[in-house]
Amino acid sequence: MAYPIYYKGAWQDPDKVSVSIKDVGFLRGFGIFDFFRIMEGNPIFMSDHLDRFLSSAAKMGLPHSYTKEHLGALIQEIAAQSVDPCLGVKLVLTAGFSPNGFDPSGDSELYIFPGVFSFAEPTSGLRLISREYKREMADIKSLNYAFALREMPAVRAAGGDDLIYHTPEFGVSESSRSNLFYVKDGVIHTPGDHILEGITRKKVIALASSVYEVRVGACSLADFINADEVFTTGSTKRVLPIFSIDGKQIGNGKRGEVTEKLYQLLLANEN
Repeated sequence: MAYPIYYKGAWQDPDKVSVSIKDVGFLRGFGIFDFFRIMEGNPIFMSDHLDRFLSSAAKMGLPHSYTKEHLGALIQEIAAQSVDPCLGVKLVLTAGFSPNGFDPSGDSELYIFPGVFSFAEPTSGLRLISREYKREMADIKSLNYAFALREMPAVRAAGGDDLIYHTPEFGVSESSRSNLFYVKDGVIHTPGDHILEGITRKKVIALASSVYEVRVGACSLADFINADEVFTTGSTKRVLPIFSIDGKQIGNGKRGEVTEKLYQLLLANEN
């Protein structure tokens, strides 16, 4: 099924929706987004995602008239139309039209587009390649993923699936589109600075804290490489194991006990 796209205040045929070549989201990357899932007609963690979406808009300085209640009602409208077990829903807010291609006119544009989504097999691990990088405005879910896109061909040529960002000064921050955790001697660690605080990360920390000791703070690249387990979290991944970093195997190269337990806990608490 081809789901409609929300644009210009209405749900529209996706073939009739277009973005102006003078939209500064397109021209300058001046915009924000969020992504979450609808499972069997039920939006997953919608309240948290909408809070982050509105926070990102405010931090980016994007004017709009949408309230959390209004956005929630729009999501429920598309959820009611869902005929697939899992939809991925992306909300995008750009600064809109600019007469000169730089200064926005003041009217932001909201797009909501759903599509069929499926997860990777939870036991299929990822291989990360490190890069020294700290995202600008890391606490804003902006449209700017230029660094990751530029590096991805080299990552794949090196046998990797994704990136692990770090700097000598601050240590590890995150992956290109997800948060990172490592396990050492039964303790779970995750970076706390220079990251986008993921909704799945938040849920996993809360769930893990009832079973394990969880420490949020500075983590070095060596900490991750020498860990017993490493995993990543995100709306598109849930909880996925990391099997290697820069070609160095993590643990026994398989999904670890803690990673598996947290995956099952998250699955049982998605609502």
